[in-house]
Amino acid sequence: MRKSVTAGALLILVLVSAPAFSQSSNASLSGTVSDAAKALIPGVTITATNVETGVLSTGITNETGTYNIPSLLPGVYKVSAELPGFQTQTFTDVRLGNAAQVRLNFTLTSGSTARLSK
Repeated sequence: MRKSVTAGALLILVLVSAPAFSQSSNASLSGTVSDAAKALIPGVTITATNVETGVLSTGITNETGTYNIPSLLPGVYKVSAELPGFQTQTFTDVRLGNAAQVRLNFTLTSGSTARLSK
């Protein structure tokens, strides 16, 4: 009787903990933002818009000009980098698959807020 209770408890423990070891199907975006002189730019807002759902996800570059936007659902995205005093740069038709880790590097040019697309 004692062995069956122990075996049952062990089985329940394995079944409950199994999802903790499974991999996520979410994708992530990361990269850097620099200016025309290749200097990395902190404080840039990166916006990833899921074209199919309209859901926005944002990130901001750190002191080394690097950003990371984790936990994005697979799909097609429009990704923009924006900072006052620079032209906004946008990547369209960015396809993120299951568990994809996509790197997009931006180069911003000084000037008005006209939008550049790639």
